[in-house]
Amino acid sequence: MAKKKTMAMNKPAEPAPAFNVRFLYAFCNDVSAMRQFYTELLGMKEGAFLDNENWAWVTYKSEGFEIMFFRWDHPLPIEQRWAWQPGEAKVESVPLMSFSLHFPWEQFVSTVKRLREAATRAQSEKPTWRQGSYWGWTVADPMGHTIEVYSTPPKPPKEGETPDWVD
Repeated sequence: MAKKKTMAMNKPAEPAPAFNVRFLYAFCNDVSAMRQFYTELLGMKEGAFLDNENWAWVTYKSEGFEIMFFRWDHPLPIEQRWAWQPGEAKVESVPLMSFSLHFPWEQFVSTVKRLREAATRAQSEKPTWRQGSYWGWTVADPMGHTIEVYSTPPKPPKEGETPDWVD
């Protein structure tokens, strides 16, 4: 029996479209609270900020990608659950959008200190050694978005060790 050729088999392969994700739009109740968290506590470089009765937004750029937080017209619920994260997936975590922010080691240590001093809601009391390769700490922003801050220390522990975080 002869094989039947389809159009797809005769069609030359097309290259994948070239694109880059440039913006992530997120919404919040209080742009100033988001600004305080991302600018002051995390130390992210602010791109633009506006907060008046008509409009409110704050933006952050990262290597060609921009996160933009906009104030919504009506109160939004603040997420109380933790998103599942590959670095430290807790049993009670759920499939929500989240993201990780990498910091050079010295900045990570000072960022953890600022977050702890501000009593930021965190999934654990202190950073944890994750996947045998980096320190991470899962915290929540003012809207309850799950954010992992992480870094690789200049001198990692010996293979197989699971160290405790020391302030």
